[in-house]
Amino acid sequence: MGEASYQPSDGPPVQLIEARATTSLNQNYQPVRTALDPSGATPVLSTASIVLKFDRFLLPSSVGGALADFVCLSGDLATQVRTPADCVEPIPLAATYNPVQREVILRQVDGMPGLVPGSRYALTVLRPVDEGASSGVRAFDGAPLRDNVRIEFVVAQTNPPQATPELRMPGGDFYCQRDLECVTANCADDPVCAICVKGAAYVLLTCMGCHNDTNASAGLNLNVGAPMFNNLTPLLETAIGHAAHQTQVGEHAHVAEQTPERFGRAMPLIDPYNPGNSYLLYKIIVGESAIDHSLTGEAAEQLREETERLRAAFVMGMPMPPPENGPTFRFFPETPDDPLLTPYVDGMDILSAWILSGAVPRDCSTPAP
Repeated sequence: MGEASYQPSDGPPVQLIEARATTSLNQNYQPVRTALDPSGATPVLSTASIVLKFDRFLLPSSVGGALADFVCLSGDLATQVRTPADCVEPIPLAATYNPVQREVILRQVDGMPGLVPGSRYALTVLRPVDEGASSGVRAFDGAPLRDNVRIEFVVAQTNPPQATPELRMPGGDFYCQRDLECVTANCADDPVCAICVKGAAYVLLTCMGCHNDTNASAGLNLNVGAPMFNNLTPLLETAIGHAAHQTQVGEHAHVAEQTPERFGRAMPLIDPYNPGNSYLLYKIIVGESAIDHSLTGEAAEQLREETERLRAAFVMGMPMPPPENGPTFRFFPETPDDPLLTPYVDGMDILSAWILSGAVPRDCSTPAP
């Protein structure tokens, strides 16, 4: 195959599909994000976070970090930003990447300058300046963003009284996320008890048919101990921080890598704090559970082609769960009240949110600490 550092890209350049920002709050005081109008007239809350949606799966290292250098958010509207060095008095932003949605969430940074009510800003999403540049949006195979993209918006003069700065991912019991009354009941007599836990633990359990104590396919055991979801050992011993067998190539490939020269090599099944480098997510993404039924025509075909690029690059073997069994959960709704839809937390599916928050399993039969 050649040197690991040489990975010619045969995929198309990345394109920004949409940018959304918080423009209001819903009845539960959670952010409502609206697509930014190309005219620059969209009024955004000063507490807002911004979501960028792309047409390709991204290289996580190109769009992450406590201070994002692949975007420029500035009140200087006169300067054309072509590189990070051109950004004048930027608003510092932290970025998190959700591979399931192919989205990056940009959040203002606590203690640093933020959006000023009544002001106008330009957000520029940057491509790499050259082949070797470390900053700039890239696809997982190295293909760069097609062109720099500039979007303007205005900041509303006032916020709703309940608006708070969206500085970090909301906290929560992402692993269990359950109905406590149901879990503490006698589950043997309660037919709904098996689905009380709707967090990451439940999603993992649905894959137990092929990954269990007696048949740990590819060395992976996802028996988290239903109905109480209190079996932590299999995750710790076979999944969290362990290189996926299907990505192991080379002498030391059993050692999980966070930033390999060739993306996908020795990828951890679950990489705490980094859903974009977690092989388990990509195995699900190439299967039926991650089909977006809202897409039609050309968009659906483009996503199918992009998923095939993942499989050709490093996502080997059958999807998970196997398609002949049908999905037991979905990342995208098939119907308005789809009972199989995974819970979402501020724009991220519960499994990605759990990994992003550190991928810590716990005993779901006890209350959250």
